[in-house]
Amino acid sequence: MKSNALSGYSISNTRRMVSCALLIALSMVLKLIFEVYIPLGGFPSLRINLTSIPIMLSGILFGPAAGFSVGAISDLLCFVIKPSGPYFPGFTLASALTGMIPGLMWRLINKRPVAHLEWFNLVCVSVSMAICIGLGVFQFQNGVVTYSGAAIHPLLMALFIGLMLLFVLYPVILRKSSWELVDDQLLFIVSLTQIICSVILNTIFLIMLYGQTAAVLLPARVITNIFTIPLYTICLAGVLRLLPESYKGIR
Repeated sequence: MKSNALSGYSISNTRRMVSCALLIALSMVLKLIFEVYIPLGGFPSLRINLTSIPIMLSGILFGPAAGFSVGAISDLLCFVIKPSGPYFPGFTLASALTGMIPGLMWRLINKRPVAHLEWFNLVCVSVSMAICIGLGVFQFQNGVVTYSGAAIHPLLMALFIGLMLLFVLYPVILRKSSWELVDDQLLFIVSLTQIICSVILNTIFLIMLYGQTAAVLLPARVITNIFTIPLYTICLAGVLRLLPESYKGIR
């Protein structure tokens, strides 16, 4: 694997603070303006936004403490400006961990490379599909795939399958690429962060807040993350490649 460490930086504290402030602002803009809902089975089950990308980037570039702060502040400001329901501190914690976990894992993995991370993605996809099928969310009826009893458009199903394959094969693609800043470790970090914060924690918090069952909430969050994890990884990879040299540390 091509491990490129962004583990040390020679930028000033002032520049670090300004950069974190810009990432907070970018996260808010992406949350408040560029959030998209994709209907699945007749209702908007998939929520796609890019707000986690600046938060994860802050942890990778400036460390877990900065990532934690950027995630927490971004969530609080978004709630103040455009609340979408009652305030719940658990969501702020999940947002903060979205920045902290990449910061911790980036440094840990750079010190000790991990092989065969593609198996992690394969296991995630297999477990996700087992959960959805086991709960009866996905079913085959008269040759048609249904989600919660409603037929899924064939194009959407094809996109879903394609993204699952990309999720599994992305580490192999990265190994064969010429990119210098990213390897399959980045996909592992994004996957682990989203599984902990989005799939597990936010599902628990939604159950606590609204009293719905895991069978209702968990499948939609699993499906959402099969879409968003490859998307976040590709976006982060592009940003890391385009960063100026002053942000890239010593290899």
